[in-house]
Amino acid sequence: MPGVLPVFPEGASPELRASRRLGVVGFYNPRLLYAKYQQLVDYLTEATGEAWELEVTLDYEETLQAFCSGKLDLAYLGPFSYLRVKEACGAEPVVRLNTGGSATYRSVIMVRRDSPCRSLFDLRGKVFAFGSPLSTSSHLMPRLMLREAGLEPGRDFVCRYFGHHDRAARAVVLGDVEACGVRDIVGARFARRGLKILARSEPIPNFPLVVPEGSSKELRKTLLEALVDAPKNDPALRERMRKWDEEISTGFALALDADYDPVRHLVTRLFGPGGLTASSADLQCGGRGMNASRP
Repeated sequence: MPGVLPVFPEGASPELRASRRLGVVGFYNPRLLYAKYQQLVDYLTEATGEAWELEVTLDYEETLQAFCSGKLDLAYLGPFSYLRVKEACGAEPVVRLNTGGSATYRSVIMVRRDSPCRSLFDLRGKVFAFGSPLSTSSHLMPRLMLREAGLEPGRDFVCRYFGHHDRAARAVVLGDVEACGVRDIVGARFARRGLKILARSEPIPNFPLVVPEGSSKELRKTLLEALVDAPKNDPALRERMRKWDEEISTGFALALDADYDPVRHLVTRLFGPGGLTASSADLQCGGRGMNASRP
C-alpha cells in the first residue's frame, strides 16, 4: 500500500458498529476538540436519524490511521491530511468548511507584540514554532513563506514542533520561541494574548469533511442534505448553527477533490513527489523529505 499509514484489519466496519463516528484531526488539544465539535456531532445524530460519536485522537497520524483502519465514517481533516489519507487508503471529500462564508482560509506567522521583528527576514537566527509536520497552515505554508523570504531551516532558523496550533502560539507568548505559524482563527485568538501578525499566506482551500472511498451514495447524500441543503433552506437552523464554534458556525459547502490541487502543488514544491507518502519525521526540518529543488 502506498504511504506510511497502516490499515488495521481489526477495525470494525461501519455496518457492525452501533453508531457512526466522526473523527477530527488533532488541530488542538483533545479537551478543546470536544468543546468545539460536539455540537456538530449532536446535530448529525438529530439530522440523520443515526447515532454519531466524536472520535478525538492525540495527533494527526493517529487520526489518519483510524480513518484507514475503517474506524471512522467521516473525518474532519486539514487539506494536507486529506491528500495524505487519499493517497494511503482512499478518501472522498463531501463538504468543506465555509468559515465566514469563505472557501479559503490563511496561515499567519506571528511574533510577540514587543518583538523587534518587522519582516520575515528578521527571523534569521530565531527559533520558529510549528504545529504538526502534517499541518497545512502550521507547517507547510509557513515553511513556504519563510523559504520565499530567503530563509532555510537549519541554516537560517531553528525549527521546533509542538503538535498543535495553540501550543505553538503559546510558546511564543511564553517567550520559549520567537515566532510561530498557525491558522488565521488561532492567530486572531492569540492576537488578543500579546501576539502580532508578521505575515499572511495566500488563500488555502478550506478544511474538508471526507468519507472513506467506496462509502455508500446514501451516506454522502445524507451528509449533504444535513450540512448544506437543510441550513440553506431553514433560517431557524442557520440561527442555531451561529451559536456553534466559529469554525463551523457559518456552515459548509460542497467540496471536490480538485479544490485541493493548490495544496498538492505546494507539497510537491516543498518536498518533491514523495511529499504525500513521506513519514512525519522526514517532513520535519532537515528530514529526508526535503528533496525538492528551490524555485
